[in-house]
Amino acid sequence: MTTPESAKELLAFHKGLVSISCITENESPCTEYLQAHLTNLGYTVELQTIAPGRENVLAYLGKGRNPRVLFNTHIDVVPPYIEYREDEENVYGRGSSDAKGCMAAQVQAVEELRKEGKVKEGDIGFLFVVGEEVDHIGMVKANDLGLTPDYLIVGEPTESRLALGHKGVLRLNISIEGKAAHSGYPELGISANDKMIDLLHKLKSIKLPEDPYFGKTTMNIGTIQGGLAANIVPAFSKAGISFRIATSTQEVLDLVEQVLPREQQLKDKITIERLTCWEPVRCHSVPGFETFVANYFTDIPSFTTAKHSLLYGPGSILCAHAPHEYINKKELIAAVGSYKDIVLKLFAESQ
Repeated sequence: MTTPESAKELLAFHKGLVSISCITENESPCTEYLQAHLTNLGYTVELQTIAPGRENVLAYLGKGRNPRVLFNTHIDVVPPYIEYREDEENVYGRGSSDAKGCMAAQVQAVEELRKEGKVKEGDIGFLFVVGEEVDHIGMVKANDLGLTPDYLIVGEPTESRLALGHKGVLRLNISIEGKAAHSGYPELGISANDKMIDLLHKLKSIKLPEDPYFGKTTMNIGTIQGGLAANIVPAFSKAGISFRIATSTQEVLDLVEQVLPREQQLKDKITIERLTCWEPVRCHSVPGFETFVANYFTDIPSFTTAKHSLLYGPGSILCAHAPHEYINKKELIAAVGSYKDIVLKLFAESQ
């Protein structure tokens, strides 16, 4: 049971994290805060440089650099930065839910376990990474640290439920080349936008695959760009598309090629660029928690050396990235006990 004093420490640490702007590619201010805080608590702290001003944080007890349970979440947040504020029930601000709530609760959980004498050197550590919101580069580079945990506990806002897995993701950029002309003489040009409209209509007509475990594959046409002015036949058009994959990326790519055969791509000057391609992920679980399968994506598949991965955290993905992002204080405090429960069950499982 988290004491009032422990809850006060948790909320203060969370405030410190949320009060720092750490948008992707500018994570260093938060890294420095984490390094100082964890060092002050008595952890051995290492920084892994990813790029100038961008560092992962690895922290552990004593010399136990390769702990059997490794807590993880991401340092970076999406733009724009939204300042910290609170009321009696909630904390608001960018990262309050995604994912500084997880980070603060993870650290506080380990602190309570230390005070209770339930963890020792080599049992547990933290890996906080950059770049999750864009390209997962921090987690990819973390594979170079030589860590081989039995369990990786990834913090993302799951509404305090234990995720049994999450969908994969496939992101494509589709570009079409046309021919510019005066809009008064459209017959002299080739409208790339007209071709794109027809192409997107075909893609939307695809019956996307389903899976009994992960649910339905979905498609989102996120961006459309084309043309220079209303009185010019557009010579180019580009669309950014994201699929949330329930079966396999190859199955969806095959469906895309069925409606856009390579011959047509060459004929109509269509280019399909594959940006991201990750398969669905199944996660480990422990008893005593409500479970679900997440529709969003995480860093889990980017880290390849953990034997088992779990996904759990306070807060909701439904308000993450939104102007009103927030986390409920009671849920944040309760997450400390939940993380402790998960760790102790994993310890018992691995004996």
